[in-house]
Amino acid sequence: MNMKIFRYFISLALFCISLSSCTLFDLDFQSNEEYEAKKADNKVNMTIWEFIQSRPDIFSSLIEGIQYAGIEDLYKEAGNTHILLTNSALSSGDNCFWTKNPVMLPGATEATAATAWEQYDKKVVKELLTYHIVRGEWSYFNIDSSDRWIETYGEGSFSYNKDGQTLQGDTAVMCVKAGHDRNLPLQLNNFEWNFRGLLAASSGSCRTTNIHARDGYIHVSDWWQPRPSRYFLGQE
Repeated sequence: MNMKIFRYFISLALFCISLSSCTLFDLDFQSNEEYEAKKADNKVNMTIWEFIQSRPDIFSSLIEGIQYAGIEDLYKEAGNTHILLTNSALSSGDNCFWTKNPVMLPGATEATAATAWEQYDKKVVKELLTYHIVRGEWSYFNIDSSDRWIETYGEGSFSYNKDGQTLQGDTAVMCVKAGHDRNLPLQLNNFEWNFRGLLAASSGSCRTTNIHARDGYIHVSDWWQPRPSRYFLGQE
């Protein structure tokens, strides 16, 4: 065997070894085709209200808030998208609504985190929850990576706390988009003024998305959303 043929077989052997190593360590070659994320349609044979009631382990605070505000009928209207807030979003943890919006209890000298919805005015609770009901059905089938401002059932006025300051959100629209990432995370009000700050492209606002109930769409979130101001939207 001459030297030229020998070198050819050595090169071929090294290539095969490198190829098998890539497979062994899950470093498979990727094609140049554009990645297309799956748009799963997760249908559940329940209405939105039935879905909420089926999970009291994560929606007990939401159920209590809905009943206190007297807005149960809104959760039975067909054709809307519901950002369902978990206990983590509403009543448990440093970033929940009760902690971020402390209340002044009778006889107290300073505001503390709330422990019940009854410590808020009913209008406050109603505005919080109705803002998370988006008009129309929105899922990965009609959401893209562009900022899309959609009307909610809120009336357009709300205060929230960020970095110890009270900020005013005086609109009732919510920005809904998919993050610039192959997994298409759903992002809500993804701007610097949000108390979460600006999310990375791979981060989302919801823990479970695209649940297709019999009467609308559901996205489950551990984060409640503050509102944009008219100034931010260039309305004044």
